[in-house]
Amino acid sequence: MGILALGNWCCSIHGALVTIQVLSYESNIIFILWRDVKGIKISKFFLWHDKSMKVLHLINTLSAGGAELHLLTLCRYSKRLGVETAVAYLKEGRGSRPLRPDFEAAGIPVFYLGGEGVDLVRPWLRLRRLLKQEKPNILHTHLPRADLLGFLTHLSGFSGLWVCSVHDIHSKSWRGRWALPLFGQVWSQANRVIAISEAVKDWLVQNYGLLPERVHVIYYGIGPEQWFPPARDLRSAWGLEGKPLVGSIGRLEPRKGHDVLIRAMPSVVQQFPQTTLLIAGHDPWGYGQVLERLVTQLGMERHVRFLGFHNDVASFLHAIDVFALASRSEGFGQVVIEAMAAGKPVVASRIAPLTEIVVEGETGLLAEPDDPEAFARAILWLLTHPEEARRMGTRGRVRAQEFFSAERMARETLALYEAVARVPR
Repeated sequence: MGILALGNWCCSIHGALVTIQVLSYESNIIFILWRDVKGIKISKFFLWHDKSMKVLHLINTLSAGGAELHLLTLCRYSKRLGVETAVAYLKEGRGSRPLRPDFEAAGIPVFYLGGEGVDLVRPWLRLRRLLKQEKPNILHTHLPRADLLGFLTHLSGFSGLWVCSVHDIHSKSWRGRWALPLFGQVWSQANRVIAISEAVKDWLVQNYGLLPERVHVIYYGIGPEQWFPPARDLRSAWGLEGKPLVGSIGRLEPRKGHDVLIRAMPSVVQQFPQTTLLIAGHDPWGYGQVLERLVTQLGMERHVRFLGFHNDVASFLHAIDVFALASRSEGFGQVVIEAMAAGKPVVASRIAPLTEIVVEGETGLLAEPDDPEAFARAILWLLTHPEEARRMGTRGRVRAQEFFSAERMARETLALYEAVARVPR
């Protein structure tokens, strides 16, 4: 497609004769005046055929977590597709590994906006200066605080597109959920919203009135490095060779249901006395002390280990026999697809969106949330049927490759950017 020259043009759109006047160009934006039988309308179109697309992502922190690791993967794979990508973040995180070096090692520029505390004015002003400096076609925000700044920037005249990703069902987990009525209005103003699961989309549409056609589901994706056994042998490092290992990964907080798995262990140990439950995850709020007291009360000190934040997720997953996630709520559940990619059978809570990932009886088993005995029965079934458990793991790896790859995620996100750009505003 060539660029329209300034001046008047006639064309047929859906069988109707329309006069088009190209008014001006501004960066990659073309301003067009339409004249048809219904009157006059000025529209903006975004043209990227002559230049590469440029996206600025905005997120709360770059401290390793589900949304942050997702963003790192998205940026890496978007760059491979020719998208010029940069990242801005509002504040320094705590408790887990900082990801800024990973972004920079991938050649992705990173900008710190200094949004510590509750102040939004200074980071918003810095964001506006950054947008003028970088001139992105798209501002893509992640997590509520960044979405709020995206909304303010959108209102203040940002000429590009604003896309926001909603990474969770925030009414079930977010400490700031009292502000969700405000955020319903915020998300409704975005040019498009990406929901990371059908469950998140349903929540947005049913509770906040977002139009279904403006909310697009794009699942998280993972890179192929998750699919191959790592060189590091953690079983030997842990001194647990030959013992059944059940693993779980997630921040130590009540919603992740670690207490459910701990309560399941006495029943598991009764039949498989050598079984160990390994829990990896950082502890930003001290909830680990509650879990440790529970382990002591149940007499499970020899059968439950807390590993803290674990940087080598792939080695952890390849070392265990069964992956279990007893979450009470999730936005998606990236660690489940990582476990499937490692070829491990999964036991997960029967909640949306985990039911979108795990195919019961094929890639794993589902257990009722908050039911330790249900989790114990599922874990015991897999330990008792090792061949079927291995087949579930193999099918899970195939499913992860087919539906949850990083390349698919990046291509679907790019297709969304391009589709939104074609919509006149």
